[in-house]
Parts: sequence; C-alpha cells; structure tokens
Amino acid sequence: MSSALFDLVLLWSPHESETDYPELQNLLKTEFSNQFNIHLFTQTQDAIKHVESKSNSSLPVIVITKLGMTDESLGEPLIEIIRHRNKSTFIILHSHKVCADPNLRWYFAELGVNMITEYVTQIRDVFQRLLPLGQSHPKPTYTCPYCKWTSLSFSQLYTHVPLYHTNEGAMSIKCELCQQSTRNYAVHLHEEHDQEHRQGPKATPLYAFALVVCQRKRDNRFLVVQESGSMGFWLPGGRVEVGEQLDKAAERETLEEAGVRIRITGVLKIEFTPRSDINRLRIIYFAEPLDEDNCEPKTVPDYESYGAMWLTYEQTVQCSTKGQLRGNEPLKWFKYVTQNGAIHPLSILSKTEL
Repeated sequence: MSSALFDLVLLWSPHESETDYPELQNLLKTEFSNQFNIHLFTQTQDAIKHVESKSNSSLPVIVITKLGMTDESLGEPLIEIIRHRNKSTFIILHSHKVCADPNLRWYFAELGVNMITEYVTQIRDVFQRLLPLGQSHPKPTYTCPYCKWTSLSFSQLYTHVPLYHTNEGAMSIKCELCQQSTRNYAVHLHEEHDQEHRQGPKATPLYAFALVVCQRKRDNRFLVVQESGSMGFWLPGGRVEVGEQLDKAAERETLEEAGVRIRITGVLKIEFTPRSDINRLRIIYFAEPLDEDNCEPKTVPDYESYGAMWLTYEQTVQCSTKGQLRGNEPLKWFKYVTQNGAIHPLSILSKTEL
C-alpha cells in the first residue's frame, strides 16, 4: 500500500531547464522519496487529461509547471483548467522570467497560482509545510471557507489558509472557531487563535511602523512585497512590536515579508500622525541586502505576504499605471533614491534601552 500523502504532477520538459530539473529530481529522490505519487509530463494535454481523470482522487494534489516554450508544453492552460475546477490544488509556477517581470507575476497570481518561484530550495521549503496537510488526525476538525477542504485540524487549517489563499480577494468570512466575521481570515487565525501570538504583550496606543526602501546596488533594483489579498506591490515593513527597536523591526519585517536579510544604512523620513483613536509613528529606512549574492526574495506564500521580488524603477512606473501598487510610496521613494535624494544618517534616531 502506498504511503504517499500527495499526488505530485509535473509539467516540465527537462530540455527547458538543464540545471533546475536535475536539482528538482535530486530533491524528490533524496528528501521526498516516499511522500509523493509523482506523475511527470512534457505535454500540456497529457497533464490536463491526467488531472481530469484524477478529479476524485483521495489524495490532495500539488502541481509544478513551467511556462513552457512551445504550444504543446504551455503551463497556462493547465493552470486555467485546474482553477476552473477547484481551489484545493496547490499550484507552483517555476519560472525565472515571471520572477523578474511584475506584470507576469501579477497575471499568474490573479490566475490562481499559489506560489511563483525560481528557486528549487523554496520548493523544498513549501513541500515541508504542505506534507502535514495530508496526514490524518483526531477530531475536532474544521473546513476551509475558501476551497471547502474538510477535516482539517486547527494546526492544519492554520497552515493551509495562508499557503493556499493568501492572494484571495477580500471577502467576509465567519470564523468557525469564534463565530466572528473577518475579511482577512489568515491574519485573523494568527492574531486571534494562535496561542503563542495571543500570549504576547499588546501594542500601546502609540503605534510605530517601520518601512524599508531596499536597493540592490549591482542592478539598481528595489525590493517590493506582493501584499496578500491581491492588494498590490508595497514596501516591506510593518508594526513595531512591544520592546522592539525601530531598526530591528524593519529588519524583521523585511525578512518575514520579503525573505531578504538587510543592512540599514540611513533614514529617508520620520512621520508622526496624531488621530483620535491612535497616534502613528512611521520611520522609512534606506537599506541594502546584507549579501547581494544571497538575497533571493521569498516566494512561499504565508500570512505575511504572497511573495516578493526585485523591481527596477521603470517597472515600478509600469506597475503604477496598471494599478498594481498598493499606494504611490514605492514609486515616490524609488524615484527619490534614483535621483540621488538625501539620505539621513542613522544617528538622527537615538536608541534608549529600557
């Protein structure tokens, strides 16, 4: 009897990627030799026929596809067929081209691809997160409100929702656990039902935020995060936690949202916005990758983001005209840096330890 936890469908011609394909083969052979029923196809129609014939399979399905170089090996028709039928198949698009083009990344994200990557190492990472979803468990169980995947433990639900549905458009969802309505279910599960998160101290009435403009000097590209909920590309960053220094929050948020370790080198702007309900402090830092030769952006989706990528200023302009930015700040700051705007020294912000 097979011990596999997932059906793994590969639409990938070895001739299209002479280096990545052996790396993927080696990964499956050495680290995941028993967990998948592997089905390899080089022709789109063969892959589609297999997916259609397995529509009632007892095992959940993962699909890895390339863009395809010929009409016979295109991955897009396979993606469209799968998404027309269900949302519970995890689709990975492996493409160097899509990872370098924000318009293509946006298009395939809207088409329903769960993860867009050019790194086999990050495919390994997502396999490790997906495999527990195929295991049985004791009750009680829950159902995913997006794809109706049933019999999930809380731990599985907590893993499943951000991986599969980070890029879903906002919709009102009634939480099975607490009966509250929410428009971002992944964040709700994290903030309201994750015990480790709930036991931490809450933020004070002054909310501090740290944002990062990170430039890779070798090609003058800037780091952007593709926000969850199809909200658009944005600067990495977020709220400062209790007891955390501003610069450490900027480093942490950039790593969590974009997967890149950074070195902060200056300050672009300090903002303070008083309001009737909260006061908001915001620091916009300037940074560079800690290691330019090892700064691949995150492509495994989670509750933090759908993924990240490096953009030129010109690509950011195109994203702005297409409505693909969450706001105009990436465009404003990338232009400012490109035109050699002043970057203030870190010494203008003093640190006071408690």
